[in-house]
Amino acid sequence: MRRFFRSDFRPVWGEVRRARVRLSRKEGQSLYEFALVLPLLSMLLVGIIFGGITFYDYLTLSNAVAVGARTLALSRGVSAPCTTAQTALTNAAVNLNTSLITIATPTFTGTGGSCCAGTTCATGGTLGMGDAGTMSATYPCNLTIPFTGINLCPMKGTGTGTACPYSYCIMSTTTVLIE
Repeated sequence: MRRFFRSDFRPVWGEVRRARVRLSRKEGQSLYEFALVLPLLSMLLVGIIFGGITFYDYLTLSNAVAVGARTLALSRGVSAPCTTAQTALTNAAVNLNTSLITIATPTFTGTGGSCCAGTTCATGGTLGMGDAGTMSATYPCNLTIPFTGINLCPMKGTGTGTACPYSYCIMSTTTVLIE
């Protein structure tokens, strides 16, 4: 009778030991899978953060250009309307490196005053009611993915392949009617 008991108990005990070993292997497998997926998830998170920063810079620059254009629209009687508008644009560009902002000279179109089509602040002329003024600004951005060296928008692009054809990534233009 003892022999029957031993032969029946040993296979059960061996099965219990093997099941315990299999459970520990599954726990290690989930850690291994997490280690495989972690770099991809980290790059995705960093990409979302960089995209958010770039979008924030775009919104800040667009707001600053709108402030500059609004100042230009209300500067009909001011002696240096373009300088006033450019100063307003620079002051409104909070949290941006103002030395990197490239402000294009405002241009005017229309015949409301002594201004003519294509006139800029450098060529003189006074702003007249009904003229249209255009303010533009650009701001560079760096979209390099950390730890990979891949730049999604290099500053000195050739216009072919993945390179940007411009020396900037963020641009904003606003046209206003001179009041």
